[in-house]
Amino acid sequence: MADDILMLRKYAFPDGICSSEDALALFALNDSCPEQSPEWSTYFVESLAAYLVRGTEPLGRIDDAKAGWLMRTIADDGAVRSALDLELLLHAMEVASEVPESLSAFALDQIRLALEPGARGAYRAIRPASAGITAFDLTYIWRVLRGATERGRLMLSPVEARVLREIDELADAKTHHPAWREIIAAVTTYERPKEVLRSGPWLVTDAGHRLTQEVAA
Repeated sequence: MADDILMLRKYAFPDGICSSEDALALFALNDSCPEQSPEWSTYFVESLAAYLVRGTEPLGRIDDAKAGWLMRTIADDGAVRSALDLELLLHAMEVASEVPESLSAFALDQIRLALEPGARGAYRAIRPASAGITAFDLTYIWRVLRGATERGRLMLSPVEARVLREIDELADAKTHHPAWREIIAAVTTYERPKEVLRSGPWLVTDAGHRLTQEVAA
């Protein structure tokens, strides 16, 4: 696999991932790999995150157009397909200076999908079996919300607060990690918006499946 990655760097993508066609080609290569080594996982996540965040305008951040493209590419009906796609989502959010609330809500929503009666998605497959919110879930939540604190206070958008409330309603309160109770107590202080609309499961839609300089600008 290390030799394959070297060949990709040298011949297929000598300048890195530079276009939506390159990105989709890398996704297709990943889908065709029966086994994924740690080296491949790192290359896949870092290359695509770098393209998404720093390879297209607006440089350094993820806007609604980029977020919509990523969500459509890694998810089916709102559920992220694989653990590697989930790591790509989290890493891209971590290296971006700013992300839209639709993307953070989408990331948080993976926990809700894992707790529903018809549980689905990559997050369901990787989290420990528990009816309540666990330390594993909290680590994931703080990766998503790492930029949402100000002077020790949790600062959430209405859609982020809504998803956390929905998670709390599905989970078994008797088995929660104590730290979750602190988070949800802070969330309940937010005024419930009169109406928070979802476009599908948090998706930002456009006419195609391409991320271009013109769309992202």
